[in-house]
Amino acid sequence: MNATMSFLLSMTVLMVSCLIATSDAKQPHILFIVADDYGYNDVGYHQNHESPANEKGGNTTNVPLLTPNIDRLAAEGKKLENYYVQPLCSPTRGTFMTGRYPSHTGIGPNVIKPTHPYAMPKSETFMPEMLKRYRYQRHMVGKWHLGYCDARYSPTFRGFESFFGYLNGAEDYFTHVREDSGFTGLDLRNSTLRSSDTLPKAYPSASGEYSADLFVSRVRNIVHDVTSGNDSRPLFLYVPFQSVHGPLQAPQAFIDRYPSSMDASRRKYAGMVSALDHAVGQIERIFIDAGIWNQTVMVFSTDNGGPLGSANNFPLRGHKSTAWEGGVRGIAFVRGTHDETMKRTSVSPGTVSMELMHSTDWFPTFEQIAGDTDEPKAVGGLILDGVSQWDAIAGDAPTTRKMIIHNCPAPDDGDRGGAIRVGRYKLLFDGDASMQVPPNTVQTPPPGFEPDGTLVCEPPESVNGMWLFDIEADPRECNNIVSSNATLVENILGAYDAYRETAISDLALSHGKSDPASNPKKRSDHAWGPWADRSELCDWV
Repeated sequence: MNATMSFLLSMTVLMVSCLIATSDAKQPHILFIVADDYGYNDVGYHQNHESPANEKGGNTTNVPLLTPNIDRLAAEGKKLENYYVQPLCSPTRGTFMTGRYPSHTGIGPNVIKPTHPYAMPKSETFMPEMLKRYRYQRHMVGKWHLGYCDARYSPTFRGFESFFGYLNGAEDYFTHVREDSGFTGLDLRNSTLRSSDTLPKAYPSASGEYSADLFVSRVRNIVHDVTSGNDSRPLFLYVPFQSVHGPLQAPQAFIDRYPSSMDASRRKYAGMVSALDHAVGQIERIFIDAGIWNQTVMVFSTDNGGPLGSANNFPLRGHKSTAWEGGVRGIAFVRGTHDETMKRTSVSPGTVSMELMHSTDWFPTFEQIAGDTDEPKAVGGLILDGVSQWDAIAGDAPTTRKMIIHNCPAPDDGDRGGAIRVGRYKLLFDGDASMQVPPNTVQTPPPGFEPDGTLVCEPPESVNGMWLFDIEADPRECNNIVSSNATLVENILGAYDAYRETAISDLALSHGKSDPASNPKKRSDHAWGPWADRSELCDWV
């Protein structure tokens, strides 16, 4: 055999081997964990350490919160340190599930309250519906908060095969009861059925058990079923914890890890953070014991910044419900697979990404992981606002994201408001208060902590109703540079106004009044649940 023939034969063998390897590559399991109302500086790897908001590593708290499991898992993957969410619960969860901004879905900037007769519109395709196309098993354990006045808006009608958890938010962690608008009812449902057309039944027998413990127990059952049955499909498990949203409640053993001299609210919140960290560690152990941890991509994300009075977003300005950095800069990391049979889903440990990311990006990113598609563009005819970030997460590729709309009113909703990020610059408008840009917003150190002056700055005044910050150089939003950057402001305004022409109104503006038919006492189970059959207000639209 001559050299040319030998070379061609070897190349043919190599190409066939590559094709076989590609066809044999397995889809990874996907574990998506979400923390609720988690302060930017309430994770161990940010506290009193260098971070994008604390470049010199100054002290940011006097009593560090204990998060050994979250810290270790983050160190085993890539920390996302230029990552953004929405200022409140429902809007961010909507971005996770649809890959689209609140001002394109109508879910935000306000949250959906238990008595409000609306939900994420039926025209939107949800993440589990997308993953069904790629043969994934799809289960949810935790907090929904995307509406349910009609049963068809609830999780098992929107792509999940089972749902265990809360339809609303802010439930009692032990009794699982929610009060709103003078109505009171149980808000915990349990589905063990693999059905997309069944509303899970109310689950009163769990009263007295802490929600994080209940969620871990349900995760254990799901993973056992997945690994012991005959279903070979990969698993997508969405675990949006109730923790650490109010009310401030945790098992006493976790509260006792912190000194009694702490501010009472801060101490309870600290106990909740430790309980969350413990639950995350338990879920990791469940996956390890089942033999699937190394075949799993894990994503951890907060849904918005921490609230005033208990959480710590310092040295960022602002807090939950604001579009300042303390409300929208989120904790997030990705731990990849550790199995060579998985399709390109490993992530280098101990790495950090400063690529611009937003919560809308998980939808197309998960599609790339699941389906090996390079860049999903649209779903059901609707244009995605998210971009796949997998190449930036798994490697060093630059993101294609150049802009983030933090909030934006529809053209008919009054004055310009909200905020936009373009590259390293962020422009905020002192407009409609509902756009979550309250002026004179301060930095938010935790209760009981007096920071030194090096990280503190006074709230800057707006100029012509606007603030402009170079977030890379000024993450604490101390220096308003509007006056010295007229051309830059004009360009960003052009991008914002162009987007605004596509924005729609928050559905809360038209459907944000309590519907008397939502009263749980009118249901046979006395639990919060769909009431469309008793209401003229809730439409399946």
